Amino acid sequence: MDNALVGGYQQPSPITTTLVRFDTPGGPICLTDGGFTQFDANEGNGPEIYYGNHPTYGRLSTISSIKDGAEAQTTRVDITILPASDVAAAALAAPSMQGVRVQWWEGVIHRQDGLLIGYPELKFDGEIDKPRFRVVTWTLTIECGTQAERQLEPNTDWRLNNAFHQRCWPGELGMINVDGVTRKEEWRSRPPDPGLFKRLLNTFIPFSR
Repeated sequence: MDNALVGGYQQPSPITTTLVRFDTPGGPICLTDGGFTQFDANEGNGPEIYYGNHPTYGRLSTISSIKDGAEAQTTRVDITILPASDVAAAALAAPSMQGVRVQWWEGVIHRQDGLLIGYPELKFDGEIDKPRFRVVTWTLTIECGTQAERQLEPNTDWRLNNAFHQRCWPGELGMINVDGVTRKEEWRSRPPDPGLFKRLLNTFIPFSR
């Protein structure tokens, strides 16, 4: 964490702020949880204005706590937005938004000039997965995941076999005569459950030796 940011948090009653940036094809959408501030995300656009009430897209409502990946799932977070209109809701939930990069920072605002103290701490860097819209509360919840989640998707190219091995290392024949690789096993997938019988058998093998 930035030293200046640490000092900002140590102030009496610090003014904390949440910053969210969507790197959409039409340009970045920058939101904060109140007022407005400037921040340079080092994406080549220089300082950008983060709106508490974006004139086109609306307001940032809440961000869920980070959900740790369990078993075959990676880290995820839900970002809830109050859309400014039905047009804004449709734009934020459009199919083209899937895969858009999402970044979330937490920082501290200077009381006198309204600028950030130091460099905010990056909490999440991932991409949009899918939206959920609730008409009753007029909220749009955007489910986000990390790019590592793509590696958990079944892919016929990622196989433990000679063809894929040579695709990565042409001419390397280390797997050409290896047997036992006919069954397709996805990279980073959970191993199949060996079953109760095999577990019991593995338990008693030391005694049989």
